[in-house]
Amino acid sequence: MSRIVLVVREPALALLWRSELASGGLHDVVAVTNGARSAQTLLQQHRPQVVVCDLRLIDGTALAMIQWLALQPQRPLIVAVAREESDPLLLEALRAGADNLCVLSDEGAPAVAACVEQTLRGETALTAPVARALLDHFERSHALLGRHRRPGDEQGALELEAPQRELLMRLAAGYRLQQLAEAQMVPMRLLGQRLRSVVRKLQWDVRAGALTLQLS
Repeated sequence: MSRIVLVVREPALALLWRSELASGGLHDVVAVTNGARSAQTLLQQHRPQVVVCDLRLIDGTALAMIQWLALQPQRPLIVAVAREESDPLLLEALRAGADNLCVLSDEGAPAVAACVEQTLRGETALTAPVARALLDHFERSHALLGRHRRPGDEQGALELEAPQRELLMRLAAGYRLQQLAEAQMVPMRLLGQRLRSVVRKLQWDVRAGALTLQLS
């Protein structure tokens, strides 16, 4: 059974999510709060496997908390929740260290539960705007690396592989993960895990850039 901490701005919404997550008997919601500052104490106390957090809380955004969590020695999986696909904080949450994104729809609590299970399987889902932003990020990184690459150098470990780039391009064009899985006759899980690898490359790239700035 996975241990979960919910960090949700609206108490009524937190109750709905807690009920939905507990209903299947697979998850135990061990703590709930609506602020990033109070969440840090709870997270240190309960050491959950998963943290589900609103990107906008009563004391500001969740970005600093996500970044802090991502640097913990035994860090939990982090699911960042927004209300709209175009929310600019979704990309920033991934850059800070989130493992998966959840955009609330009419399904509400069931969507959050499905996203938690997806995250535990090692998968990630991206919205079209986030996929476009990631393509832009890696294109700029590729151009920067290209200026300093010498003949015979191997592809940088933080550059996109061809299947990863193709997947991002399809998502950016508006295709859904299920459509792509059916068209390619592969499990959706495989594509979700491929996206998790892309997100890890983004995060490693961001940290490498931050380290370079500190050393310069």
